[in-house]
Amino acid sequence: MSDLELPTVITAISDAQTESFIAGTLFAQGWSVIFRAIDIESLESYVFSNSQKAQGALLIFAPDLPGITRGKLDVLATLVKQIVGFSNGSDRDWNLGELHGLPTSATDLVSLVRGYVRAPMLRQSTQSQRQARRAHVLAIGSAGSNTGCTTLAINIAMEMSILEKQTLLIDANFRAPSIAALLSIRNVSSDSMWRVIAPSLSMTEISQEQASEVDEFMGQATHSFDRIVIDLGSISGLSNRLTDRRWTSTLTTWSCDQADELMIVSRPDLLGLHRLEQVSALIEKTAIRSAVSFTLNMRNQGRKGAEEEAKFLASTSGLKPLCVRVIPRDSRVVNCAEQQKSTLVEVNERSALRKSIAKIANELER
Repeated sequence: MSDLELPTVITAISDAQTESFIAGTLFAQGWSVIFRAIDIESLESYVFSNSQKAQGALLIFAPDLPGITRGKLDVLATLVKQIVGFSNGSDRDWNLGELHGLPTSATDLVSLVRGYVRAPMLRQSTQSQRQARRAHVLAIGSAGSNTGCTTLAINIAMEMSILEKQTLLIDANFRAPSIAALLSIRNVSSDSMWRVIAPSLSMTEISQEQASEVDEFMGQATHSFDRIVIDLGSISGLSNRLTDRRWTSTLTTWSCDQADELMIVSRPDLLGLHRLEQVSALIEKTAIRSAVSFTLNMRNQGRKGAEEEAKFLASTSGLKPLCVRVIPRDSRVVNCAEQQKSTLVEVNERSALRKSIAKIANELER
């Protein structure tokens, strides 16, 4: 399976309801279910006769499959990409190795199976469960380009720190990291974890080395801070990114599975709304555990702004988001902050833009 391919799946489950739930859920995510075995003989026949297809497939089995044994599974494991077992509790057979409890929701099922696709050697029975932690995590993704996603991430993090919450700002925009440049912070990547840049505010920039151990890194971060803000950059092509294994997708995938909120930011022009519609269509078809919100950034004043907001609401309301936010345009204060390499509160704390972002930070405290 290449990094860009969507996964292929083989099911080997006797119970029709369980098999239908698993196959139907994964198929709805765009994954190809290439064979549905009813017993071990039909499974072996397919795998042996279609070795090229099988070697890139994820085999999902249950102990109720007639004729299944540990020995047969060990042989099949050499012929497929990965094997995942599910048990409903009553049919648990420890001789078949580690078995996961059958998830109760489609989102949890997809999250767990997605982990095997990304990291084939991962064996964590708690992977589908969000671990107890100290931090509230806000991930911010851009529906297209030039939406002001990074500006929002920087200033929301700053506003949280002003509220005396220990806050970590993470630059995970692997294609174009820019937070360090905008705030004139040097040698961020030389720090092993994160750097304090203001009272109650730290930042880090995820490197390729850190991306390979993102679960461990985020585990430490979520226990060390009260608030974490992640700048993901563009999230176009979200469905593919959640199942590929490129290091540039690791924190996007973590955020969709583990963040408390995924804020999708759009700009109000024609192309911005077009990109928003594309991302919204992907979100509608993609199971993610994070609560989704939408933010229209750079709204104009007057009648034009009202029309922009109406189109924005029409594109997002059908998805039943956690919330929908609108932020006014203020190019002057943004340019001033960039020139001074500062945040909005340091440049003009009374500006409408700064007040809008401070309001978001206060809402997240509730």
